[in-house]
Amino acid sequence: MGMQTSIASAAGLDKLALENGKVVVFVGVGGCGMRGLATFFLQAGWQVYGCDAKPLAADDKLLQLGLEVCDVGSVPRASWVVRSAAVPVSDMVFEECIAESARPCLYAEFLGEISKIREVVAVAGTHGKTTCTAWIAYGLRQAGVEVGYLVGAEVPQLGSSSEWGDPSLPLVIESCEYARSFHHLRPRKVALINVAAEHPDTYPGGLPEVTESFAKFLSNTVEGGAIIAGPEAPSQLEKHTSATWMPACSLPNTISIGLFGKHNRSNAALVAAVLDDFGLNDEQILHALSTFTGAARRLEVVKELSLGDGEGITLVSDYAHHPTEVAATINAARERWPQAKINVVFQPHQAQRFQDYRDLYVDCLNEADMVALLPIFRARDVESCSADSRDLLPDLDVQHPQRLHNFCEKIEESINWTLSNSTNGSVVLCLGAGDIDGHIRKLH
Repeated sequence: MGMQTSIASAAGLDKLALENGKVVVFVGVGGCGMRGLATFFLQAGWQVYGCDAKPLAADDKLLQLGLEVCDVGSVPRASWVVRSAAVPVSDMVFEECIAESARPCLYAEFLGEISKIREVVAVAGTHGKTTCTAWIAYGLRQAGVEVGYLVGAEVPQLGSSSEWGDPSLPLVIESCEYARSFHHLRPRKVALINVAAEHPDTYPGGLPEVTESFAKFLSNTVEGGAIIAGPEAPSQLEKHTSATWMPACSLPNTISIGLFGKHNRSNAALVAAVLDDFGLNDEQILHALSTFTGAARRLEVVKELSLGDGEGITLVSDYAHHPTEVAATINAARERWPQAKINVVFQPHQAQRFQDYRDLYVDCLNEADMVALLPIFRARDVESCSADSRDLLPDLDVQHPQRLHNFCEKIEESINWTLSNSTNGSVVLCLGAGDIDGHIRKLH
């Protein structure tokens, strides 16, 4: 209702071409968001160059689409050079591109430039962004509405994490609150999931500071826009925007969804409201809700390991790293495998987050039947933050002295310890936003 007749029908990416033409360089191109942007420009016929600290595999999809790898001494004259937040401004390729007259910007800034030329539906929230963005895109594509989309993970049912789609239709994008990056966006509509304390490295003031940041983001909604607010979205944010506030209703228990967990029923309610706003009918919405199977690393079964007799062990990977997400994932696993032991291997992400939410990690991990802890995956941490995940072991032992707990320096060692202590029918749930997933997939 209204979105399928976008005024942005002529808003192609060519509008971003500067004096050096349709040429762009992505530094840190291996990251999921950067891959998505590179895909957009490759699909639009630009010359796209990229580099990453971890070289792209020979069969990488970006290379197949035409991405050209560049390095120091071989950069092109480009209109833009875009770096991910993980790439320092002093990066040599980035500096050389600027010297060759490319306009520099961060990933978030470049996404903001795109939001100026194409109508955007921004999916925002402290938790659940990837799932909701993917679910909305899936539902629309299933109904034949060829929106563009940008998701922060691969989505098997979509075949990719990004697609430019029909430029006359909106672009549905995952928008991140980290370091206030979503302030660069100018969305037509926002799908608001929830707001909670997160990213203590950039929001040291906790929930009030995060809430203030979301208020600023919502105030950037373009004139005539709307905020579609999920059941967990804080209603007090309505006063911070001139956009129409459209609360989503909770789903009746009679409606089945394709994902597990209470949090996903709340996500589904928001998805249903967004699909309704696009003009989908009840049958199309119910189909989307019941058949979506999720994005990568969201309660994803990686392997079924046989123990010789019986059911074996199910090895599962999930991106959960915040205490709220860890608790929700464990609960969803219990819903999906109600008779199974849920044994957790947890790799904390960021020392600052671990230090600030230490007691919350104890609470959520106490919901597991077995816990194996890994060293903290340090990312953007200052050296002075010396948090150590081993600090959780005494509290885990006190509350559940009969339960097995362990700390291992190596990921493979930790997973093998957990597997060796798991019985037939158990689920080994590997959680974290670091490098744990890559190690899981190498297991035989």
